[in-house]
Amino acid sequence: MYGDNSASASVNTKFSIAGASVTASADDGNVPANTVDGNLTTRWSASGNGQWIKYDLGTNVRVGYIKMAFVSGDTRTSTFDIQTSTDNVNFTTVQSNVTSSLNTSLQTFDFTDVASARYVRIVGHGNSANLWNSYTEVEIYGDAPVVPGVSVSTSAQLATALSNASAGTTIVLANGTYSQTGPFVLSNKNGTASNPITIKAANLGQAIISGGASLQIQNSSNVVIEGLKFTNSGNTGLLLDGSNNIRVTRNRFALQATGSTLIWLQVSGVNSHHNRIDHNDFGPKSDTDPLIAYQGDGNGNISQYDVIEYNYFHDVGPWVANGKETIRLGLSGISLSNGYNTIQYNLFENCDGEPEIVSVKSSNNTVRYNTFKTSKGGLTSRHGHNNSFYGNYFLGDGVESEQAGIRIYGNDHKIYNNYMENLTANAIILDNADYDGGTGGYPSNPSADDLREQWKIYRAQVVNNTIVNSTTGIIVGSGKPLAPQDSRVANNIVKNSTGTLYYEVGTTNTVFEGNIGSGSTVSNNASRTTAQIWSTNPLLTTVNGLQKLSSTSPAINAAVGSYAYVTEDMDGEARSTNDVGADERSSSTSFGKHPLVATEVGPNAP
Repeated sequence: MYGDNSASASVNTKFSIAGASVTASADDGNVPANTVDGNLTTRWSASGNGQWIKYDLGTNVRVGYIKMAFVSGDTRTSTFDIQTSTDNVNFTTVQSNVTSSLNTSLQTFDFTDVASARYVRIVGHGNSANLWNSYTEVEIYGDAPVVPGVSVSTSAQLATALSNASAGTTIVLANGTYSQTGPFVLSNKNGTASNPITIKAANLGQAIISGGASLQIQNSSNVVIEGLKFTNSGNTGLLLDGSNNIRVTRNRFALQATGSTLIWLQVSGVNSHHNRIDHNDFGPKSDTDPLIAYQGDGNGNISQYDVIEYNYFHDVGPWVANGKETIRLGLSGISLSNGYNTIQYNLFENCDGEPEIVSVKSSNNTVRYNTFKTSKGGLTSRHGHNNSFYGNYFLGDGVESEQAGIRIYGNDHKIYNNYMENLTANAIILDNADYDGGTGGYPSNPSADDLREQWKIYRAQVVNNTIVNSTTGIIVGSGKPLAPQDSRVANNIVKNSTGTLYYEVGTTNTVFEGNIGSGSTVSNNASRTTAQIWSTNPLLTTVNGLQKLSSTSPAINAAVGSYAYVTEDMDGEARSTNDVGADERSSSTSFGKHPLVATEVGPNAP
């Protein structure tokens, strides 16, 4: 395929692309933004086969063709591939080995229309003289896809559309405010996996549920709620009641404060399962009660197989002693039910509501790959059994009080591959308890009061975590009567300048092995041997702002014991002969898993 100067393609709207929306694999100082500045005398340049430049169109659109101009285009030809993607992860090549013509003007490169794409990537293969890829301008043409469905612009129209919805219906809310006394309700409506019922804003964040209104999805399935903004007051913004396969995506929750209690998003009811809450923005919040609360079905069961991911939770406070969790996954009364729910890839920033930012009160759940940044409180397994907490980043500022890590109660929890830095409260604590649920964890007919107690820990495993520059390290026990039993603390690194790094409040049968401590008092238990806690400098080095193993660290290949579930490190890199701590030594500087920033989560993220 060769470029030409015509523009006979089927779609001909030129997309407006800001310089900040253009990125590249590399440049020589001639930056990617130069290709959208309208100036043929500026350029982007990078040398090497496979160097790419990428354009974010902001939303999925139909793409019909591109125009490009090249440095020295009249004396040499350039070769490249054209790729598109909807998610910035999976790219499809729409034209390969495209070759430009000999001129310096904008040349048109047409291809079969791509029905939906947000990202256009040009992968260069150099030019006929050398391996430089040098483009002066790039223009992308197409049009916004026509969204079929029912368009609404008033509250009455929205209520009617919800009442009439069926599988495949898309309800598109025009820009504006939708308010009424009481909730908008979708009840007893069922889409399918391939034809869901969709309730979406025509433009992200511009359809606002306000005033005394809210949205309730009752006894329904296969529904998508997308792009809305909730600013209502006095009522839960979104209630998923007895519903399954509901997706809540790219919405903004900023409910008005009333000085009372208010859950922003609630999941409850019979037959609730396989819901997904992703890419939403939650905050700021000052009222008590959680931003997301799982309340159960009234029969002792929690919603199952739900996923909460890629959300931005921020600016929660002021601090209270109890009742302002960011996420509460269950209640004491449903704590022995199995959720199999996953909380992953979320960013919690300045979530200062109470001691439990994420409070898990159910069993068999996973909390992984989240970033807790400058937030008061921590992650707590308050009730329930067999929860896993791994690959999370807890990043404090070393100044604000109550910035904590992980606290647990109950049986068979696993805490591993977590990274904690500059925390001012307990980093990891296996707490004592005031109720013994037994080694099996399921006593006969526990009372409501029993379920509300803090349950004795059995068989917790704290493995391959890294704690640096924090007030405390790993604590076993407290002042309550029932100490942890049959637990293990293995292959962790604690490097703090104050406090006791491995602190045991009382005598337990906890197994310690393969741990490293440095910088302060290593242990208050004089019987601990070097094989259990080695007092040595782990020789950490700073990589991308984190403290990781240097090439000479004594932690390399030093892990002991058998912990078959530790197959990766905190970066997502495979472990072989395991190192001590959350990091497996690597020479890489770019990692698939890393502390999240605001641009990677929320409604506008890829």
